[in-house]
Amino acid sequence: MLVLAFVGKKCSGKDEAASYLGSKQGFTYLDYTRDVISPILEGQKKEITRDNIVELVGRLRKEKGIDTLTVMISEKIKGNTAISGIRYKEEVEYMRKRFGGKFKLISVEAADKIRWERCKERGTKGEGKHTFEEFMEREGLPTEKVIPEAMRLADFTITNNHEKEEFYRQIDKVLKQLKT
Repeated sequence: MLVLAFVGKKCSGKDEAASYLGSKQGFTYLDYTRDVISPILEGQKKEITRDNIVELVGRLRKEKGIDTLTVMISEKIKGNTAISGIRYKEEVEYMRKRFGGKFKLISVEAADKIRWERCKERGTKGEGKHTFEEFMEREGLPTEKVIPEAMRLADFTITNNHEKEEFYRQIDKVLKQLKT
């Protein structure tokens, strides 16, 4: 079993990396927003927006601990799994304690302007209309400003500033290193 978690700033390519492993490499693909947060918001009859996500996550972490979402998502892990969206060092610590050497953290980096363009294109979570300045300002949200600390704990770092094929090659290279 191998558990690979991707960490990075919004629109860096975490979802793309985990999805690629799910569709091309046979991993189960888990995403914090899709598999943990959205079902809770839907149960509360709330829209899936960045602001609602930030509010819910802040409340859950305050009530149940920083790693509460990771505890929830880890219950879904059965075999090779790729996870998108780990954010806090406490989440990394929890996964390393629970899965030991079977867990690896991969940091995904991308230039700010490229990430902004991707967010505009994607248009999810109410972010498609932000100016570049608003996009960068939102990097200071509580759920965003902790990400660089978790990125520094990564076992591997890949860059996503070019074509998808190059990005996939980097992922495959990491996977090959882990299998040998």
